[in-house]
Amino acid sequence: MIEKISTGVEGLDRLMGGGFLRGSAYIIQGPPGAGKTLLANQFCYAHVRAGGKALYMSLLAESSARMLNYVSQMTFFDREMVPSRMEYISAYGVLEREGLPGLLKLVQHELKRHDATAMVLDGTFVAQSVASENEFRSFIHTLQGVAGMAGAVLVMLTHQAREVSSPEHTMVDGWIEMNYDTFDYRAVPSIQVRKHRGVQVLSGKHLLRISANGVEVYPRLESCISDMPPRAYPNTGVSTGLPDLDRLLGGGLPSESATLIMGPTGSGKTTLGMYFVAQAMEQAPALMLSFYESPTRLRARARELGFDLDRLADQNVLRLLWLSPAELIVDEVAHGIVQHAKAIGAKRVFIDGIVVLRDNLIYRQRLPYLINALSLQLTECGATVVYTQECAEMEVDRAMPSDELSAMVDNVMVLNISRRHHTHQRYISIIKMRDRHFDLRVQPFYMGEQGLALGLNPKLVDPGRAD
Repeated sequence: MIEKISTGVEGLDRLMGGGFLRGSAYIIQGPPGAGKTLLANQFCYAHVRAGGKALYMSLLAESSARMLNYVSQMTFFDREMVPSRMEYISAYGVLEREGLPGLLKLVQHELKRHDATAMVLDGTFVAQSVASENEFRSFIHTLQGVAGMAGAVLVMLTHQAREVSSPEHTMVDGWIEMNYDTFDYRAVPSIQVRKHRGVQVLSGKHLLRISANGVEVYPRLESCISDMPPRAYPNTGVSTGLPDLDRLLGGGLPSESATLIMGPTGSGKTTLGMYFVAQAMEQAPALMLSFYESPTRLRARARELGFDLDRLADQNVLRLLWLSPAELIVDEVAHGIVQHAKAIGAKRVFIDGIVVLRDNLIYRQRLPYLINALSLQLTECGATVVYTQECAEMEVDRAMPSDELSAMVDNVMVLNISRRHHTHQRYISIIKMRDRHFDLRVQPFYMGEQGLALGLNPKLVDPGRAD
């Protein structure tokens, strides 16, 4: 087995099946500003922290001092490693004076002198510009051999867009492409492992974030799901926090299932979810993610309903999360939910507002697959999941689940508001349940000072009218 060396980016390691292969050569291609230089430096510092030695050779006119000044602002930078384990060298002058033969000698000499196990060649396109196609191909081929003999990982950076059939891509062991695409008014950086010889990769494009922490890669959640069928679920129920609703559901929500609560604004979706997470206890912690209401507002609302979310949060049996609904990387959010759920051992997870996830997707058609993958990961951890989705007011008897809903979740409940006796009345309807008999009747419910209850609001029932 060839040793795998981390790229320094956890998400990229997952895309590449564990990282770079020792003694192999890679091309990282992308336009200026895509994050190639940042990623290469991040790899080098992760490598030297793990005990290796790295050499960063630039073919650009930019000086090593300027490069170091830029990199030193990143959180992964470690000044104590420079130059003892991390060396910056400018090869621009050698290439200009001696061409590719001189550059090749310099690479071989510096690799041996520093006993480097990782090397970055930044600006490979410059080397291509001073030679013919045949000379450049021979140069790449020889470089790959040098890396193999030295047992080092060689990473070559270029901003030139080369075709898939380009000879250098067939010579190297791996090819990573970084891009900066624009969709409407939104700029979206992405990364794709186009080739990794002998390794099964997570194919397709995946989004990334560039920050002071460096490059963070978020694999598409649906690409991370195992091909193995999900395990059998326990035939037990999880209380919603409302005994009357539990009876309608045939004993509560099926354990380790995913439920979607649909309804228009003001129909009680968030309140019903708060009942669900308020049942958290030490043996069954809960996680709640909201996009519209901050934890402070949720706690205040819970106090009005008679729930002490402050106590639950202080006891670490409930974790309240909030994210701004704008400019989200959806896979970052999804991976974060799974990480938080695993960290606290959550048995109840409530995600309020999957419309936000849908609206932040570049391709909205991904939503059913994303939610399905998220549900699988959470239920595999033993969690019972509840989502809410806001929709236009609808007639309950027409609110049948679409193919998308069937792909996303196991259970569907619909909340509706309709006019009754010069006021508005809320109704709840159970549309679908997984392997469970349930009450199909449309049920009225109301929200008052004491919270949510099934049945008509006694203050609004007209004794002179028959219901």
